[in-house]
Amino acid sequence: MRGHYSYQKLWRSCAVSLLPVGLLVGLFIGRHVTAQQVALTFIASFADKTIAPTEPIEVRTSRPLTASEGRLALLVRATDLTALCTATADGLQYGPPALPLPVGESEVKIFLVSPAEVWTEVARFKLVVAANATPETPVVTDGQAPVAVNGNGQAGAQPAPTPIKRVLGFDKFETTPGLNLGMKSQFAETHFPDANRPERPRFMDATLQGTWRSELARGTWKLNQQYDLVGSSFRNEALRFGQLQREAPLVDMSSYQMQFQNGTRRLVMGHSSAGAQRHLLNNFGSRGFNFTLPINQRLDATLVAMNGTNVVGWSNFTGVANKRHRLLAAIVGLELLAKRPGGLRLEGGVSDAWFTADRVNFNQNNINDGERSRGVSARVLAKNKSERVRIDAGYTRSQFSNPEDPLLNQGASLVASRVTTRNARYADVSFDLLKDFSFIVTPLVDPNTPPVAAAQTVNAQALPPEIFEPKKLNLSFNYRHERVDPLFKSIGAAAQPDIDTHQAELIGTFGELSFSAAHTRLNDNLAGIQTILRTNTRRTAFNATTPLQALFRLRQSSGNLGTPVPNVWLPRIGYAFERVSADAAFTPIGGGFDEPGALPAQRNTTHTATSEWQFGERFKNLRVAYSLNHSMQDNRALTRERADLQNFVHGLAIGMQPMPTLDFAFEINFEDANNREQIRTDRTLRYGVTANWQANLRNSFNVIFSTIGQGDLGRSVRNRNLEFDLQWNYKLTRENPNKFKKWQANYFVRYANRYARNRNFLDALNALTRANTFNTGLNFIFF
Repeated sequence: MRGHYSYQKLWRSCAVSLLPVGLLVGLFIGRHVTAQQVALTFIASFADKTIAPTEPIEVRTSRPLTASEGRLALLVRATDLTALCTATADGLQYGPPALPLPVGESEVKIFLVSPAEVWTEVARFKLVVAANATPETPVVTDGQAPVAVNGNGQAGAQPAPTPIKRVLGFDKFETTPGLNLGMKSQFAETHFPDANRPERPRFMDATLQGTWRSELARGTWKLNQQYDLVGSSFRNEALRFGQLQREAPLVDMSSYQMQFQNGTRRLVMGHSSAGAQRHLLNNFGSRGFNFTLPINQRLDATLVAMNGTNVVGWSNFTGVANKRHRLLAAIVGLELLAKRPGGLRLEGGVSDAWFTADRVNFNQNNINDGERSRGVSARVLAKNKSERVRIDAGYTRSQFSNPEDPLLNQGASLVASRVTTRNARYADVSFDLLKDFSFIVTPLVDPNTPPVAAAQTVNAQALPPEIFEPKKLNLSFNYRHERVDPLFKSIGAAAQPDIDTHQAELIGTFGELSFSAAHTRLNDNLAGIQTILRTNTRRTAFNATTPLQALFRLRQSSGNLGTPVPNVWLPRIGYAFERVSADAAFTPIGGGFDEPGALPAQRNTTHTATSEWQFGERFKNLRVAYSLNHSMQDNRALTRERADLQNFVHGLAIGMQPMPTLDFAFEINFEDANNREQIRTDRTLRYGVTANWQANLRNSFNVIFSTIGQGDLGRSVRNRNLEFDLQWNYKLTRENPNKFKKWQANYFVRYANRYARNRNFLDALNALTRANTFNTGLNFIFF
């Protein structure tokens, strides 16, 4: 075929390229070894002991988190302290705390936050703080041994520990560099038709990823630094190619952060996020300065100066070089109850932000208008002594304008936009109706024994705890209100304007059973403009999930009583229901809304049921999951009653690990979509198979196959897509304490096949595309 890379040349090239691969396979494939997945566990520095209110706390992980896993969040009681923590490679450190830790027993929860901002609780610890506790951190003076200090600040009679050995004048001097040098190439490919030819049929690129971390400490002073670099020999893959095009540097700085800390005062320079004022400055992330300054036990302040958008690269190192494209903010907090921090806290914030049209995010390539916002906010945080009642409320007033921009005006005479001043408010109230309310299940006794006699003869103190199976009931009620005026905007917070929301929510757990129910009322067009559509939206939702193994357990007999054991044949089940209605509040003037069917009137209902079985090692770690989703879009608009859409989706996933080094997974998905208005039913079938084999410590193989078939019952459309990937990986690790602490080499060869055929019999369309690619890559990881 003309314009194609012939198959004969393709396989000849593949044979030559894969010859060394075959030799390596023969040399390095040896006996099988167990491929263990490193589980994520947590260690708390404050576990099983009592600490002082000003003593730092730290939670470490058993291994560093990957980018796909996300980040960690730390909550003490109901307060999120993540923004005040120092993130390390393997955990979070809070302290010395900017605010004293609450005295008494508290619960520390660790959450894993995915890149999609899904919060999952992964650990929970008990924190015991006493006002007269002695901090374990020794006080170090120049040239002297550490002196143990008691709760009154006086030196005790304890023996002096061994003096700290300093490095370059620091009590702690640690550096952790990292370097990843890679090569990736595509040495062969085929395609059909000619229009499907890729931009670069064959290529060879070099990549670079580098990081450098350091931690320095002396006395109460600490300095943590981290710098990250990325690079590529292919300019189109450069970090700022979308912004600088051909002038983008091949090696660029993706992020950096320097944290200077002295006691409870902390200055962060570089990339960070700031703010918890929902409508003024809410988790705004960019490059700049973030200074936390506790003034006393009750008063603290945070000063922020950042770039107006996310920025990377070597230029504008501080992030605030352009005064027309930056954000300045200050937040002051006041604890009204000194003996109970967090009991009643007031926060006030001010912000002044500029955004120029020629300064955009590095990963965006669009034209923006110049913007400026100035605003003030007030926030109240309160909770009672038992923390069963919690309140978080705030009010923001923001002034927004679009300054004149000569780049957009292009010399034309334009009418200047008006300066708008709008308000936003919110209130979140939580109340624990029931907290750890215990129920005790009657113990299992001899079925021939009458119930009353059984209750009289059983000595509860002599029975093991699991016999009674105590269940704890927790029930919380949450109410949320938010109102954002029309045309409200603040550069430091992403708030949807022109909405008024009320939500009531009930959340509870009973043993292993968890459930929630919520109702939301949302309105827009708050100004009631008669020429604009106003939609009243109502949402009702309910979901519950529980492992049936915990509700219906088998018992191994032991006399008249039995010890409960899980029933592997029972699954974890879940059910979710959602109903959303949207109706027009009135008929707008003009705009064609007086036409039949122009006004919205919909009822959308969704049911989702899930079940999951895990059979353990006895059944080769068999995993089975099934899900069923039914959704109905009921259109009730005049003359559009038949414009309804109904969907059924069935999903089945099966996984098995027949041996520790081999894992299989199979997934099938069937979807049925019915369009009642067009009297048409479309069906889609998807299924895929994956297999991973860890042949030995150095060699592994991965196979992925998936296909999608789609068509309608009228046989007018038939589409099919197929994907197949086969990859071999070779890994070599060496440790050399004389030069590099550790270095690793990874080599891979990948074959990918893509096939797609789209047929429409009514339009006589028959489109076929094919692509085959062979890629290889080599990475060297140092340190």
